[in-house]
Amino acid sequence: MLYFGNREKTYLFETKRSLRAADGYLYLGLADEALEELAAVRAEDQLEAVVLLAKIRALLHLRRWKDAETLSAEGAELHKREEEFTVQRAFALHQQREGAKAVEVLLAAPEWIQKTGILHYNLACYEARLGDLNAARQCIDAAIQINAAIKKSAKADPDLEALWN
Repeated sequence: MLYFGNREKTYLFETKRSLRAADGYLYLGLADEALEELAAVRAEDQLEAVVLLAKIRALLHLRRWKDAETLSAEGAELHKREEEFTVQRAFALHQQREGAKAVEVLLAAPEWIQKTGILHYNLACYEARLGDLNAARQCIDAAIQINAAIKKSAKADPDLEALWN
């Protein structure tokens, strides 16, 4: 999934090609090749949000949690309006069994990010894993209130299994 979105910046053909190729490699399960492709992006574009997010996705596929967390923190500093960095950083922390720190990251997110369903969904997962089922229920209820489609994912998420039993 490319992160071009509604970005105003126009990227060179080569950068777009590398991003699309990396996305294709990830689709095929070839995360190392995706990272190689992203390494070829010109230096001027290496710190662009779309490039950083693509790298983070590849690192997550490789289960390189610490690298993904570090790059997500860097991306969040550089691109303060891009909530995906905060969400990916918290996820990487969660995967490193640092749930309390993941909760801290999400709770410290800017107020506008805290109004997104995915943030509350992730908080619910982390709180459930930490054993605070009351907080997890409140978070998942908030997530579903913001985005009703989240309910289906929540019912199948092993992190939230304790809420449904």
